Amino acid sequence: YHNMQNNLKTTLNSAFGAMGNEHFRYFDQRIAEAVTTSGQLSIKWIEKEINRYLNEVLKPEEEKDYVVAVDTDSVYICMDDLVKTVYGDTIDDKNKVVDFLDKVCSEQMEKIIDKSYQKLAEYVNAYDQKMVMKRENIADKALWTAKKRYIMNVYDAEGVRYEKPQLKVMGIESVRSSTPAACKEKMKGIFNIIMNGTEEDAINYIDKFREEFRTLKAEDIFFPRSVRGIKKYHDAAQLYIKGSPIHVKGALIYNKLLKDKKLLNSYPTIKDGEKIKFAYLKKPNPVGDTVIAILNTLPEEFGLKEYIDYDLQFQKSFIEPMSSVMGAVGWNTEHISTLEDFFG
Repeated sequence: YHNMQNNLKTTLNSAFGAMGNEHFRYFDQRIAEAVTTSGQLSIKWIEKEINRYLNEVLKPEEEKDYVVAVDTDSVYICMDDLVKTVYGDTIDDKNKVVDFLDKVCSEQMEKIIDKSYQKLAEYVNAYDQKMVMKRENIADKALWTAKKRYIMNVYDAEGVRYEKPQLKVMGIESVRSSTPAACKEKMKGIFNIIMNGTEEDAINYIDKFREEFRTLKAEDIFFPRSVRGIKKYHDAAQLYIKGSPIHVKGALIYNKLLKDKKLLNSYPTIKDGEKIKFAYLKKPNPVGDTVIAILNTLPEEFGLKEYIDYDLQFQKSFIEPMSSVMGAVGWNTEHISTLEDFFG
């Protein structure tokens, strides 16, 4: 069923995209706009109905927004008030709470959603009511850095109960193919600390990884990318034109070094469409530039290993992405000295 719904989703998304493409046989801008608008209406409608229902049931002193985030086809609901009403401020067994919320979702929330969408179908005079929502994840903590970029500490995913909570990471650098492999697992470590530890734990973890990072092979800390535009950005006089993407610059420099050092028979050149890696260089260096790209291995003949800027690589590949995540909970990535520290 899971594969079937994913296949159907992909097909429908493709059809929607085609409707907005002027080269498609059945192109009609109105259809594409109607799909977008109806999707927005559907999710905003259910957000409003869920908030109305929970405010009626929980009766807060002031009306609350219990839906903390919405996506194209999802709503994220904060159930803190409901849990406190039933269990008070002390929770001895989180699994009992998960069981309770699972029951609330299946026996109450989904019924409310079904009724609400039936009202919407009648309101817009739909041919048939096809809107259905099911509970996906139950989590005790969640963190958003931006729309579609979040981390959740999940106890139950679509009826699958975890012995230990699992992180669901969406849109954050640890799930991106452009993040160096050496950083991905360490990022997940930070996410776990955010969910279950302290700021001090996170800073100590970062400091320890910084030292470890400096001992890694150069190739392990390069940024992965797909390269396109080698001919487009090439310049016979300057090697690359102004405004060239940094990884394309690195690829052009790599190809030139192979030619200059007569290594074309020893290493393949980088071509459009290939998967490459790039890294920043410290200056001054033999290349006279700030970047180098490779396919898999940095040729020893280049003599560039000692010029790889490990500090800048760490800053851009780990600290900058983690700053946005840790900043969302008011944490820093390093110890900040204050006037009180200075004066003792």
